[in-house]
Amino acid sequence: MCTEGVIIAAGQSERMTPHYKLLLPLNGQSVLRHSIFSMLPYVSRIIVVTGYRSDDIIDHIKDIERVQTIFNLNHQQGMFSSIITGVSQVKGKHAFILPADCPFISAEVYQRMSQCEGDIVIPVFNNQMGHPIRLSKSAILQLILEPEDSTLKSFIKQHSYRTVETDDPGILMDIDTTEDYEEAIQYIMKKERNHE
Repeated sequence: MCTEGVIIAAGQSERMTPHYKLLLPLNGQSVLRHSIFSMLPYVSRIIVVTGYRSDDIIDHIKDIERVQTIFNLNHQQGMFSSIITGVSQVKGKHAFILPADCPFISAEVYQRMSQCEGDIVIPVFNNQMGHPIRLSKSAILQLILEPEDSTLKSFIKQHSYRTVETDDPGILMDIDTTEDYEEAIQYIMKKERNHE
């Protein structure tokens, strides 16, 4: 498999203090483990970029095969530095990039994105772009050369990209606040009921 994964798990989740969102339970698994296990079937390995509470994260996921962690010394500079830390380790032809607080990416999204050609591939639901982003190795090499104050969003705007239409609202959902977390619990319960 020529595709790898990069999951960004370095932030402090300040808006959910005193809770640390990535380790919160969500239908029997943590938010972080949901994000990892949704991606794992479609990649050869996952690089989890840590920063804040790195030791807790490493301990929490040490039992999962094909998952490696790398510590971002500059994680306090923001997500872009963590993205660069992660993609710098990619050896495959492509990489999915996903914030760790996006636990609802469906198998259909990964499958459709994997089949799409292009240096930058982005899923879309209801005309809104979401996560994950898939970059080719050549796009990664260009991204690494971006200034430190850049963002992934600004990089994408400067380059051509392909979009993949999906039926999955999960690509737009992340967990930044307590309200987001409560919505996530309701979302996953509703999803489970629909599968019964």
